[in-house]
Amino acid sequence: MNTSSPDDSRLRELLRAARSAPELPPGFQNAVWRRIEHADAKPTNPFAGLEALVAWLVRPRHALVGATALVLLGITIGVLQGGSLAHDLARDRYVAAVSPLTAR
Repeated sequence: MNTSSPDDSRLRELLRAARSAPELPPGFQNAVWRRIEHADAKPTNPFAGLEALVAWLVRPRHALVGATALVLLGITIGVLQGGSLAHDLARDRYVAAVSPLTAR
C-alpha cells in the first residue's frame, strides 16, 4: 500500500535540490563524442599483434634478425629432439642387451 503524503513530495524536492551535480570541465561533451567517433572508426582486429610482427619482419634490416631467430629456434628444437631420440635408443639397446627374455 503506497500512502504518499504531501510531506513526502516536499522532502523529495528538498533532497533533489540539496544534491549538487559537479560542474563538468569545458569541452567535456566534445571530448566524449570525439572518443566515441574514434572508437567507432577503429575496427577491432584480433590479429593486430601478429600483423605488427609481420610488418616489423618485412623490413629488410629486421628480416635477417627474424630469419636468424627462426634458424636458431629450429636448431634448438632439433638438438632437443635428437637428444631425446638418442636417449630412448640407448635405453632400448641396454634393455635388449641385459634382458634374458629377448632373443639374440
